[in-house]
Amino acid sequence: MNQTPHFRTDSLSLPAGRAFALRRNALPTAGAELHYHDHYELLLCLTGRLNYQVEGHAYRLEPGTVLLIQPYQFHHALPGNGSTERIALRFEESVLRCRTTPEWPLLKRMRTDAPAHGNQLQLSGGRFQQVSDILSALLRENGTEEFGREIMQEVLLTQLFLCIDRATRAAPLPQPPVTADEQLVQQVIEYFEGHLSDAVPLDVLARRFYTDRYSLSRTFTRLVGCPPHTYLTQKRLQKATMLLQAGVPPQEAALQCGFADYSNFYRRFRAAFGCGPREYCR
Repeated sequence: MNQTPHFRTDSLSLPAGRAFALRRNALPTAGAELHYHDHYELLLCLTGRLNYQVEGHAYRLEPGTVLLIQPYQFHHALPGNGSTERIALRFEESVLRCRTTPEWPLLKRMRTDAPAHGNQLQLSGGRFQQVSDILSALLRENGTEEFGREIMQEVLLTQLFLCIDRATRAAPLPQPPVTADEQLVQQVIEYFEGHLSDAVPLDVLARRFYTDRYSLSRTFTRLVGCPPHTYLTQKRLQKATMLLQAGVPPQEAALQCGFADYSNFYRRFRAAFGCGPREYCR
C-alpha cells in the first residue's frame, strides 16, 4: 500500500514537431502505471469495461465512453473484467482551438476550472459509431504516406470535435454524486497545489482535514494510486519542469518547488526524467 509506484514518463510529451498522436490499446486486467502528459488526452472506449482514475476521480469506461484528461493530471487504468479496447488521441490545445469557437462545449470542458466529472461523455448508437469511424480513419491516415495525408487529418480532426460537441449539446452528462472520500482527496490535492513550496508533513495534513494520518494515506492511495507524499513530490517535479522551460535557473526552481536540498532535487529529477535539470533545459 505504501510502496512508491512506477510513474511512466516516457510519453510525457508529444513526438517532436507533432501537435497530436494516436494509438489503439487493448488493455488486460493488470491495469496500467500511474502517468501523466503535458498535453490533453481524449479516450474513446470501444469494447469491454474498465475502471479508470483521474486525480482521485473514479470513472467507469464502457463502450461509447469518451473521457477527456487534462495536462499534468495523474491517471491510470485499474484492473477490470476481461480486457478493454480503446483509442487514445493525445493533442495540444492548439489542435482544438483552431477548429472551434469559445462556446463549443468541448472547449469549455478544457478549462482548468471545469468540473472534473464533466469531462466524461457517453455516446450511443450512431454517434458512437461515427466517432469510432473517425478515429479509426485518423489512425489509418497516421500510418500512411499517401498524398494529401495532412489535409485528410485536418478534415477528420474537425469532424471529430464537431461530432463530440454535437453529442454534448444533445445529451449533456449529469454530474454524478461525489463521495466523502473523493471530496477529501480533492481538498488535499487543492491544498497541495497551493503549497508546493512548503513542507507538508502527513500529521499536519491529517489534522487540517480532521482525520488521522493512516486513514488519510489509505484513502488517498486508493483513489489516486500513490501515497500523498509521492503525489506531492511528483507535482513539485512537474512544476519544476515548467519553471525550467520558462528560463528559471535550476537552483531557484528547486527552491520554488519545495526542495531545500539541491542534491535531493537533482537526484529525484534525474530519476523521474532521465536527465539532470540543466540537460532538461537544453
